[in-house]
Amino acid sequence: MTWSNVPGGPPQSSPTGGPHDRDAQQRAEWARGGTTLFPAGRIADRVSTVLLLVFGAVMTLVTAVVGIVALVSATAGCDAATGCSPGGYLGGTAVAVGGAFIVGVATVVLTIGAWLRRRSSWWIAAIGFVLAIAVITWGGVVFADAADGVGTAGTATAAP
Repeated sequence: MTWSNVPGGPPQSSPTGGPHDRDAQQRAEWARGGTTLFPAGRIADRVSTVLLLVFGAVMTLVTAVVGIVALVSATAGCDAATGCSPGGYLGGTAVAVGGAFIVGVATVVLTIGAWLRRRSSWWIAAIGFVLAIAVITWGGVVFADAADGVGTAGTATAAP
């Protein structure tokens, strides 16, 4: 229901001059339900949504810390003499952390939009959580690919 579609339509008068009791009651119930983002009937939906969003945020923060530590440790001995390029390490970390952050922000925006429209939102947070896991996994594969010395074509580089 939207603000332009209030139950009972525009205020009407009865033949005696007063508003219809049923219409007034519907309008009051509708207005009362529109005053909160956490209506009583949807508390389980909101709790599960918030938990999924929090888990996604914590997962992104842990990925950022692990990615920075892994990036620093992997590139510490990386130089031209060893034939190492830090680009793969940096790319993998950027895909994992940046991608999870972008997915998280998009999920929060879509979830708030669903709340404002008074729709169920747990499924948006669940899809965002799964997408964040997929992006982090993809970044980990790119990082591991660089660590193993495998080129972008999937073939091992020969050592001179």
